[in-house]
Order: sequence, then structure tokens, then C-alpha cells
Amino acid sequence: MMVSLLLTVAMALQAQVKVAPKMQKGTVKTYVADATITLPGQGDVKVTGDSKYTVTDATADGFVLEMVSTDVKTECEPGNIAGKLMAAAEEMMKGAVVKAAVDKEGRIQNILNGDEVKARIDTQADAFIDQMMTDLPQLAGIVSKENLKKQVTESLTVEGLVETLQASTSPLALNGKTIMTGNQEEFVSKDGMKMKRLYFVNGKTIIANSVMNMSEEEMKQLIIKQVEKSAPDQAQMVKDNIDQLMSSGMLKMDHKETATYELDDDGWVKSIVVDSTTETMGQQVVTKSVAKLK
Repeated sequence: MMVSLLLTVAMALQAQVKVAPKMQKGTVKTYVADATITLPGQGDVKVTGDSKYTVTDATADGFVLEMVSTDVKTECEPGNIAGKLMAAAEEMMKGAVVKAAVDKEGRIQNILNGDEVKARIDTQADAFIDQMMTDLPQLAGIVSKENLKKQVTESLTVEGLVETLQASTSPLALNGKTIMTGNQEEFVSKDGMKMKRLYFVNGKTIIANSVMNMSEEEMKQLIIKQVEKSAPDQAQMVKDNIDQLMSSGMLKMDHKETATYELDDDGWVKSIVVDSTTETMGQQVVTKSVAKLK
């Protein structure tokens, strides 16, 4: 009986890990990322790029970490509107140095130069959107230049940057967490979806399975909010008919994701493989991404 109990405890201890990458001033990590996004009716969008993480200073509470995306490339068909928008967003962030304060376990506490990054985005947004309107004249019939710029710039807030750096595809996503097999956590995605995540641990491998976890009423409110943001002229119609639209299945939303992390000996993430499927209003978007330490 005692032997069985000790074995159970030993197995449980083996199936847990504390994620706290070793940092010191001068630490540099570079990741190479490769992602394919399959969009309904528009084909694949392929995104590649490098992301560099540099510890530039040590403080009493942790470290200053600088992050920058370099050599970002996006490939898609000429008429792929979503792909072109993704490419524009990637280009606006390319070369932008984001400085973050992190604690001693690598958890992001604050963005130190949020205003500087946002000013850079604002400066570039007009030029990129003008180019988008020229390359894709059909955009004018879908969204106005002013509304498009508003959507782009509002998504690049300090809070948005923190969310991006803590997203499943980020090497910083698990920092500061003690994870064991069976752990569950709830979170809200960048798109406002309430999610539930379940962890599995095997040595230095961590698998995180996420599924949507929302009531019907929460789903209604999320859909209305998204329509108000992306197509304000249709918002009232959706509000008036939300129950009928929901029951018809036209506004069905779902999201599933599996992220697999491999940790290096120093606690930094060595690789991340993410497979996700998002269904919105009958349209399915599939994303597959791999990020590896250079």
C-alpha cells in the first residue's frame, strides 16, 4: 500500500514542471517561425520570420527584455484580401522594438515603450492602408479607410501587445507557471472568446489543449461586439435578429487549439508547434505554426 502511494506521488512529481527560463543581462534567443493559415475560399497564407529576444538589463524585480521581429515575409495569392491585411500588419510590426519588464521567472509585467511602438504604428498605418486600397480596390466596398485604420491601430494597444506576447505561439507563454498533467485554466483569447485549457506534461514536453467555453448568452454578446467593430452598419440588424440567427446556425462560432512546447535545459522554450481551427459563421480557418530556437 505504501509502495503504491509512493509510486503515485513520484509519477505525479515527474508529470509537472516549473517554467522559469534562466535570464541574465546579455542573454539572446532567436526563434525562426513558419506558419500556414488556410482561409475559406482564399487559399493559404504563409508567414515566415525571425523573432529576437534580448535581456538588456537586470532590475531588483527581474529583467528588461527587448523583442523585435525581423525578416518577416508573407506569401499569398494576389487577390487574397485577408492575406494582404495580415502582410500589412506584419510589416507594420517588423523592426519595432518592444521593451518589456519581466519578473524573475520571465512573466511580462508591463510594456515599457508602448507609446513609442504605437506612435510608430500610427505613422506607418496611413501609408500601408493607402497601398492596400490601391492593391485591392474591392476593399472600398467592404470597409472604409477610416474604419480600417481604426481597427488596425486599436488592436495595437499596450494591452494588446501584452496579450500577443502571452499568446500560445509566444516563447513567453508559459513563463512563471508550475504545470502538471491535468491542470486546467480559463482565459480569454485575443478575439474575446472565453477558453478552457488542459495541460499534459511528459518530461520537458508540455501539451496544452484549448477549447471554447462560452454560454449562449456570452456568445451572443461577443458576436454583437464583433459586428459593431467590423461592420457597424449591420450591427442593429444583427441585434434585432440575434436569437433567430443563433438558432439557424449562421452565427456558429468555435475554436480549438493544441500547442506543444519543448523546453531546453536552461528553461527557455526550444520549440512550439500549434494547430488551431476557428469556425465563424460557417467559415473555417485552420492555422499550423512551428517556432524553433535558432
